[in-house]
Amino acid sequence: MNQRKYPCEFCDTERLQESKRVTVTRNRQGKWYIFEEVPAWVCLNCGHRYFDAEVASQMEARMKDKPIDARAVEAWAISFADAPYGETI
Repeated sequence: MNQRKYPCEFCDTERLQESKRVTVTRNRQGKWYIFEEVPAWVCLNCGHRYFDAEVASQMEARMKDKPIDARAVEAWAISFADAPYGETI
């Protein structure tokens, strides 16, 4: 099991971060991108994910043009914008 020890900038724990594969969603110019099986370092305390620079750069590059090796998925966009804060819809 790959692990590394860095303080988590989110929860400030000194616990180890574990190498995992995660799903990442990003929105660029109104288009959603879903990346699957992305290598990440995950804080074992709070679950915050960290990506190596090369991985982050690859995701950014893939969002610049229409991906030729991607499959389309159906999704529903549901907005809570009109709901008063703290109230259940």
